[in-house]
Amino acid sequence: MKVLVISDVHSGFRYLEKILRAASNEGITKSFACGDITHFKPLDILKFDRFMSEYSIECIAVHGNCDPPATLELFEQTEVELIHGRSALFGEFTLHGVGGSSYTPFFTPSEYSEEEIKGFVKNFDYGTKNILISHCPPYGILDRTYSNVNAGCRAIRDILDNFDAILCGHIHEARGKVESKGLIVNPGPANAGYFAILDLNSFSVEMRKV
Repeated sequence: MKVLVISDVHSGFRYLEKILRAASNEGITKSFACGDITHFKPLDILKFDRFMSEYSIECIAVHGNCDPPATLELFEQTEVELIHGRSALFGEFTLHGVGGSSYTPFFTPSEYSEEEIKGFVKNFDYGTKNILISHCPPYGILDRTYSNVNAGCRAIRDILDNFDAILCGHIHEARGKVESKGLIVNPGPANAGYFAILDLNSFSVEMRKV
């Protein structure tokens, strides 16, 4: 099974539609969204849901630091499955979700302390094969900013070995994949046309741009 992986849409629906069309043309019907779906506009989650429905692509997601807390309540009005702070079965895999981010210099609406993030992950129910969908990357991996700062989350780095794959975003300029510690993927910002296709059979990933 191939799954669309996106992050950092930031209400950039023109590019999102291009990405969804490309995925749909390949017969992809499932997706994972790694946060920052909206750009400080909670109601845009409803627009995101309409696009996913139009292309018949089911979505499992977490929120990002630029998705205000009100966005979490609005997820209930959508077909998008929010898994922040919990686990969910997905075929032979168990998915786990961590939304928001650790603290940034920008005081965005959904930032959490490292202790709060530890609280989100403590009740994960691990299976045989585990995938983390996180907005924030693990500290030191795919988290280097343009200003040469590691902006990842230490609480996620601490549980790195619990997952076969980590899908994340947040740091737009850190797009890429790492395979030395399991598979870690930042598909890049969808609002610039970047996405990834994850093959769950081979556990390989293609980095793409429309």
